[in-house]
Amino acid sequence: METLGRPCLRTVEAYRPGKPIAEVQRELGLRKVVKLASNENFLGASPRALAELRRAVKDSHLYPEGASPLLRRALAAAHGVSEGQVIVGNGSDEVIRLLCEALLGPEDEVVCSRHGFIRFKQQAMLMGAGVVETPMRGHTHDLAAMARAVTKRTKLVFVASPNNPTGTYNTRSEVDALLAALPSQCLLILDEAYAHYAEARPDYPRSLPGLVRQRPNLVVLRTFSKAYGLAGLRVGYGVGDAGLVAWLDRIRMPFNVALASQRAALAGLADAAFVRRSVALTAKNRAALVRALSALGLKTEESATNFLFCEAPLPGRELFERLLKRGVIVRSLDEYGLTRHVRISVGSASQNRALLFALRGALGETR
Repeated sequence: METLGRPCLRTVEAYRPGKPIAEVQRELGLRKVVKLASNENFLGASPRALAELRRAVKDSHLYPEGASPLLRRALAAAHGVSEGQVIVGNGSDEVIRLLCEALLGPEDEVVCSRHGFIRFKQQAMLMGAGVVETPMRGHTHDLAAMARAVTKRTKLVFVASPNNPTGTYNTRSEVDALLAALPSQCLLILDEAYAHYAEARPDYPRSLPGLVRQRPNLVVLRTFSKAYGLAGLRVGYGVGDAGLVAWLDRIRMPFNVALASQRAALAGLADAAFVRRSVALTAKNRAALVRALSALGLKTEESATNFLFCEAPLPGRELFERLLKRGVIVRSLDEYGLTRHVRISVGSASQNRALLFALRGALGETR
C-alpha cells in the first residue's frame, strides 16, 4: 500500500467513534454498560419514526428511491427553500465527504478550528488538500481568525456550531461577519448537527432559510441523529445553492440512504412534539449533571448541545479507562489534542446516576 495508495493517505488516521456497548461487554465481561460517548438521544427514537420503520421493513427487498425525493421535498418545505437546494446523505458525514470530493484537490486549502469537528480535517486530507487550523478563543471558534486565514487557495471554511466536542456556538453577528469577509468563491460549511439544542438562544444564527437565501456560498448541514434519535439509521442533509447541490448529486452514491431510513426520517420530521420533548428533557438533565459534576471537581464548559465538555483532574484517557472498568463509556479527546478533557453525553436520570457513581469510584483511586 505504500506504493499503491495515494500519498495523502499516509498522514490520515481512521475516525475513531465512541466505543460500542457490545464491545465493552465482550472485552470486560460486564452485563450492564452505560454509553455516554456518542451524544445519542437517551429517549430513543421518535415513536412515529419507529412505527414507520416497522412498516418499511416489509419492503426491504426493494431498492430505495435514489435521491430521497419525498424526504427532500419535506425538508425543503420545513426550511422554506426549494427542493433543488437540499441533498440527503448517509448522515451529514456523507455530505461533508461529497463537498470535499466535489471541490477539493491537492492545490486547494480548507480552514477549520484546531478543536473543531475532526471529520472536516480528515476528509479534506483524504483529498490531498491543505488544512489550515486556527486557534480557538475560549473553546469557541474564532471566526475573525478564520477569516484572516483565508487565502486565494481556500475553497472551504468549516464551522460546527454548536461545536463537537466543545459544545460552544457562534452568534449570528459572528457568522454574519465571517460571511461578509469571505470571497464569493469560498464556501462556508456551517455544520448545525446540534442546532435543535441551541436555537432557543436569541443570538443563535437563523441560518435556514434566512442566511442560505442571502448567501449562495453558504451550506448548512443538519442531521436526524441527535434530537430525532435516529443515529443508527444514518440520515443527514445539506442545504445550499441549487447549482452546488446539482454537482454533489453527480457523485452521490445511487442508493445512499436506505429505504427504511428515508421513511423513518420523514415520519420523524413530522413529529415535532418528540423533538420538543427531547430538547426540554436534555436541558433539564444537562443542568442537573453540570451541578453534580461540579460538586465532584469537574469543570464543564457551558454547553448548547446534548453533551458536556469536561476538564478532568487527571488525563482524559486515564479517566476514560477507569470509567470503562466500571461499565460507563465516555469519550476521551486525545485525537483532538485535548488530553485533559473528556466529552460526556447527557443521559437519562438513571444513566447520569450510574455515571456519577462510577466517577466517584474512578476519582477516588487518586485521592
